[in-house]
Amino acid sequence: MKGTKVIVASAVFAVLGASGVFAAKAKDQKVKIEVVDRPGIALGAEVPEWVVSVANGDNKQVAKSLKIDEKEYQIFVFSNQGDNLEFLKTWSDQVDVQRQVVNSLSMAVGQSADAVFQGTSSDGSTNVNRAIDQTVKALSAMEINGLLKQAQYWIQYRKPKQGVKISKKSTENDFDYYYEYYVVFTMNRKIYDKQLKAALDGVEDNASETVLLKKALSENLRAPLIDKTRDNSLEFDFD
Repeated sequence: MKGTKVIVASAVFAVLGASGVFAAKAKDQKVKIEVVDRPGIALGAEVPEWVVSVANGDNKQVAKSLKIDEKEYQIFVFSNQGDNLEFLKTWSDQVDVQRQVVNSLSMAVGQSADAVFQGTSSDGSTNVNRAIDQTVKALSAMEINGLLKQAQYWIQYRKPKQGVKISKKSTENDFDYYYEYYVVFTMNRKIYDKQLKAALDGVEDNASETVLLKKALSENLRAPLIDKTRDNSLEFDFD
């Protein structure tokens, strides 16, 4: 895939709802998802380590598994679901990249806010929210040039339909079937860092909370970014 130019221009995300400190914890009850098909399954080939890392939200392991030098490249990891695999691939690689990039940046803001402002009193919540709002707005206007696709993989899953209890007598009609497409993009580190610095420099240092968040993001947004929109109540079985 040739270099892709993405102009991130989106409404402010509700990152507070996406961050652990400000959101309710995932339910303990798990829904088991089974693999139906994937490349190499008939030959007994294992799921690539980087795909398992994506499912587990382990962004550092993704880079290691694909032998991508983080000093040289910024990494974006995306996944999308659908019932038509070919359409899903085309949509993810050519159309939905913009939303995925915005999701990754917004998630990173929420995670950084969790760490920086954990334990903040209600008196300081207004400044915290303002800092997050200003930062997401700046990142949503960030222009990203030169995304290159480095890896892709797909898996067909099935999960019990809502309200259906699975037993030995269960049939295919008791399950929902769908594909999940995983893709990894990279971008030259120097180019990304320059664009990131320009975006963060555009956020006015009008409160201590903003300064702290920008400092954290200048480091956290240099790590591999995974679009973590997966439902944490789901349990994946790759066997």
